[in-house]
Amino acid sequence: MKSTKSLIIRKLNKYDILFCLIYSLALYILFNYVSYLNNLLGIADVYNNFSKPSCDPNAYFCRPPFIQFLYYYLSRFIGIDLILFLQIFLLIFSTLLIRIQLINIKLNTWIINLLCLSLIINPKILKYSLSTMEEAFYLPCLLIVISLLIRFISKTNIKNLVYLNSFLALLLLIRPGAVVFYFLIIIINIIYLLKIENKTYKIKTLLSLVFFIILLSPFLINKVLDNNLVSKKNTNNYFAMAAMSSLISKQKKELNYDPTSQFVNSRIQKMNNIRQIEKLDLIPNLYFECMIFPAMNHVIYNDPQILNFFKNNDSRNLNKEMLNLYVKNFFKRPGDFLLIFQKCFFANSLMINILTKKEINNVEKIMIHPIFDDNDKSIIKSFLKNSKKYSFTVKPVRITTISLLVVTFISLIISIKSLASNKNDKIAILSIMFFLMYCLIIVLHANLIYVQTRWFFTYYPLLMFSNLKLIELVSLFFKKFKFN
Repeated sequence: MKSTKSLIIRKLNKYDILFCLIYSLALYILFNYVSYLNNLLGIADVYNNFSKPSCDPNAYFCRPPFIQFLYYYLSRFIGIDLILFLQIFLLIFSTLLIRIQLINIKLNTWIINLLCLSLIINPKILKYSLSTMEEAFYLPCLLIVISLLIRFISKTNIKNLVYLNSFLALLLLIRPGAVVFYFLIIIINIIYLLKIENKTYKIKTLLSLVFFIILLSPFLINKVLDNNLVSKKNTNNYFAMAAMSSLISKQKKELNYDPTSQFVNSRIQKMNNIRQIEKLDLIPNLYFECMIFPAMNHVIYNDPQILNFFKNNDSRNLNKEMLNLYVKNFFKRPGDFLLIFQKCFFANSLMINILTKKEINNVEKIMIHPIFDDNDKSIIKSFLKNSKKYSFTVKPVRITTISLLVVTFISLIISIKSLASNKNDKIAILSIMFFLMYCLIIVLHANLIYVQTRWFFTYYPLLMFSNLKLIELVSLFFKKFKFN
């Protein structure tokens, strides 16, 4: 018979809320008014005045509207200082929810505290909460999703699944790229509905409808918000711009002829000519392939040819055309696509947007070639400017990242092996799920367009909690050591 102590479930209480408030206030004061700590954050973008969200009628695309409206209405009721405090509170609170769930699955308390501290005192993560950007709400929401997934797998019931669906929908509402997580949540919903035996067919149908409405709601809400952004209808080519950037940079062979692929082919030829300039070292080569090439072919970097293409084809459904073109070429040469996706996954894991001084010199030598026009050079210089600020940190960051990836793959192998022998190993299931979520978001979202370092800090928690099975084994070792 289990002891009463082993059956105790840790729940959120008023002291937890008090702790979050006090800790949030301390962090807000320290990182705002202590110059040394403030400098660790780097440049935190803070806007004091939020005008009513709008989108230029002549723009080629509009950014996701939810966060724009959220900041606008928050600023009307509370000041910027309270907004920043609220953001820090949400980060601490969401981390505390994870801590509670990890305690409930009996992991070592010291290890749990160390994991949580690595989230809430990391300047690169805390920077989001002290800025006015979508990550300030996106990251806490992601942490809540992590805590709810642990809770659902630990105790599978309808209420926990509704919570999980709801916060994943909120995650998508904040950033459309989170739609890749729907691959996993839809499978979870289907498996749950098929497995529950104490519900009638009518109740299962009703539950399916409820889950469908929850997951569909962010698409409908964003559509309504989009319609309120402009006074006249925009042609929002957001997907086409990202897909074109990815297709050109990841394709070396010319595509089948049609009006869209004709333009794409001309850009592919330019990328191939750049590849032939000179043999680059490994990291600078990855730097061009996975960062510079996508940026050179993305409309936000104002390349005249790219801008003219979208301007001259504004009446066409470019989103649909680029989707068809992308899918056709993927199935035509899936090996090439998958190879370069994995290469860029490895490159982005190395934080290749930050180079060492030697690598910067290598890139600068290539940049003087006449094939690069003024706009190309300005793009490369803008990325190099960021590298020069942090070049001294890149080696330890790469070592840490590679070490974490190696440990994660070891944990994944252990999880798969454990699940093969025990299909009810919930911690192994969680480890595999978090790893799949990380791969989905990095491969299908971050690698689809140009890379920003902040995405890798945003999704760091998924990579960290992919090691839950290994953490469990370490916890058991400490427990045995303490007992002995």
